[in-house]
Amino acid sequence: MRNRLGGVLIWIGTLLMLAGWVIFGPALSPAILPFPAAPQSATPVSTDPPLTPTFTPTPYPTPTPAPTPTLIPTPTPPPPTPTPVPYLPTRVVIPSVGIDAPVVPTHWETQEVAGALQPVWIVPDAPYVGWHETSAPLGRPGNTVLNGHNWPENGPFRLLYKAQIGDTVILYSGAIPFVYRIAEVLLLPEAGQPLEVRQANARYIQPTDDERVTLVTCHPYGSTRFRLIVIARPDQTPRHGRILEEP
Repeated sequence: MRNRLGGVLIWIGTLLMLAGWVIFGPALSPAILPFPAAPQSATPVSTDPPLTPTFTPTPYPTPTPAPTPTLIPTPTPPPPTPTPVPYLPTRVVIPSVGIDAPVVPTHWETQEVAGALQPVWIVPDAPYVGWHETSAPLGRPGNTVLNGHNWPENGPFRLLYKAQIGDTVILYSGAIPFVYRIAEVLLLPEAGQPLEVRQANARYIQPTDDERVTLVTCHPYGSTRFRLIVIARPDQTPRHGRILEEP
């Protein structure tokens, strides 16, 4: 009896379920319910204002600017120092003995003297006086050497033996005079002398540190027995270096 009753109740329940599906099924069919997600813990809502992200730039080394090159102008070379014009003697005047002669450059040559080759200065023909071209010009430290014949009658140094210490010697370079005073007069044996003696006589025509003029000739007239040497030094009076009137 109970089993029959239970079966009836099951059958009635089944019918009720079918009836409910028929009535409510269309309303429920569009909604497809997903599987319920796993419950998540609630995140508390912050009431603080949103934080603005702070950007800290990565520091880079500040580049050191390259120094601007300083342009140095090319220096202008100084003008060359002009070389002083040498004053070469062109005329010799010794008023006290009447000497007034033109001067020309002369040179030396190798000649046989006493069986040996020696340099010998050439003496120009009268009426010219020769200036040793390797000797000093006028107005500078050094030995200005002049030679000349004492013969024939127009020999430029024919009367040089009469010159005295203190006499004036004027050498011209063009129109410019250089005034000297005779300081020494030497008469040295020459002809027939040993080579050593003649070489010793030649020391007076060698270069010197002081300014001087050396005049050289033979003596006596027409002979080479002696070497006559007259040495003059610059006159210290105001006339030195000034243009004088023609004698």
